[in-house]
Amino acid sequence: MNRINYWAVGAAAVVTLVASSVYYMVFGGVWASLRGVPTAAPQPWKLAGQLGRNLIEVLVMAVLLSRLQIRTRREAVGLGLLVWLGFQAMMIAGSVLHESYPVGLYVLHVGDALMTTLLVVLVLSTWRPATS
Repeated sequence: MNRINYWAVGAAAVVTLVASSVYYMVFGGVWASLRGVPTAAPQPWKLAGQLGRNLIEVLVMAVLLSRLQIRTRREAVGLGLLVWLGFQAMMIAGSVLHESYPVGLYVLHVGDALMTTLLVVLVLSTWRPATS
């Protein structure tokens, strides 16, 4: 089994936090209007919680890449797209179907999920652990 580069896991978690922050700065007005709330800076505890979520998601992706012996960026992107479509996009779609979640918010959130998933697999597949 391949090893996991925990530095890459941490880096990918931070990169995705920054990327999502920029994403929602750009689309914050859309998000606020769809939610019917004013835009506001996120509270520090929410950023810390999101970083924790990111760490878990990135670690799980690193385990999948390792156990499936994904060796190339192309294979990593393929797995990332499958995970995004099969899990992230479909779980958010459940909110649209069962909780009257606005379709616009669905599009906004799955766009962020796609961006961050692709960033994760690219970081992890580029910054691979040294083999012994």
